Amino acid sequence: KLVQKVLHFTCQNGRRHVANVASISGTSGNQTDRQDAFTLMKPQMSGLMEDIHKELESEIVVDTNIGDLAKYYFDGGGKSVRPVIATCLGHMANHHQGTQEDDRCRRQRNVAMVSEMIHTASLVHDDILDHAETRRGKESVNVRWDIRRSTMAGDYILGVGSRILSQVGDPEVVVILSQVLADLVQGEFMQLQNKDDESERFEHYLSKSFNKTASLMAYSCRANAVIAGVDSNLVEQAFQYGRNIGIAFQLVDDLLDFTVSADKLGKPAAADLKLGLATAPVLFAAERFPQLNDLIGRRFCEPGDVET
Repeated sequence: KLVQKVLHFTCQNGRRHVANVASISGTSGNQTDRQDAFTLMKPQMSGLMEDIHKELESEIVVDTNIGDLAKYYFDGGGKSVRPVIATCLGHMANHHQGTQEDDRCRRQRNVAMVSEMIHTASLVHDDILDHAETRRGKESVNVRWDIRRSTMAGDYILGVGSRILSQVGDPEVVVILSQVLADLVQGEFMQLQNKDDESERFEHYLSKSFNKTASLMAYSCRANAVIAGVDSNLVEQAFQYGRNIGIAFQLVDDLLDFTVSADKLGKPAAADLKLGLATAPVLFAAERFPQLNDLIGRRFCEPGDVET
C-alpha cells in the first residue's frame, strides 16, 4: 500500500511537472507522452560531466593522481537521475514564476551539478566501507587504487562541490544542501543498527532510505525551488516531491537487487544481503515467511543465510 501511494503521488506530480517543462522547451502538449525527463533536460545536462571534470581539475595545484581518482566515477556511466530531477523541478518552478532568467538557470544547474558530486562522493565512500569490487561495470575506485587514496578522493569531491555550492550565492541554499551531508552520515549509522522489534523494521528502513537516498533528491528540489523564488508552500511541495521520488527510487533499486543480474546492475547482485542488510523485498517476504526474521535479526551472518 505504501509503495502504491508513493508511486501514485510520484506519477501524479511527475506528469504535471513534465508537462510544464515541455511547454518551456517548446514541446506541444500532445507530444509529452513520447518524451521522458532525460530527453527534455538533455540540453541542460549537455556537458555536465565535462564541467565537473573542469571543476575538479581547477583545484589541483600539485602533480598527483588525485584528479584521476576524483574523476573516475564521472565517466558518463551513471544515470544522472539526481541532476535531471533537480533541473526539471527548477525549470517547472521558473515556469510557474514566468521567467527563465539565465543567471537563475545557471545557479540551478550548479545545484544539479553539486547533487551529482555529493552522490558520487557517497558512492566512493560506500564502496570503501562495503569493500566493493565493482561499480558501473568496472573496478571500484578502492580496488583500482587503495582505500586511503580513495577516501581522500571522496573528500576532495565533496570539498570542490562545497565550493561550487557557495558560489550559488544564496545562504539558504547552502544551508539546505548542507543538510544532505548530515543525513548521509546518519543513514550510514542507521545501517549499522538492527531493530529487534519486527514491527519497527520497515519504518527504520524507510528512515534510512530517506537519509541515504531520498534526502539528496528532496533537498536539491527544495534548493532549486528556493532559487526560482516560489512561495514557501511550493518550496515544501518541491521537497516532498523529491522525497517521494527518492523513496520510490530506492524501493525499485532494492527490488532490482533480486531480479536483475550483476552484469545489468553494474555491481554484485544480492550485495545488501551479503552486508547483512534487510531491504524492502526481504521485509515484505518476512511477512509471509516469518522464519526469515531470525536471519534478519542476526544480519545473515551464518553460513547459508544469504542463499536461503
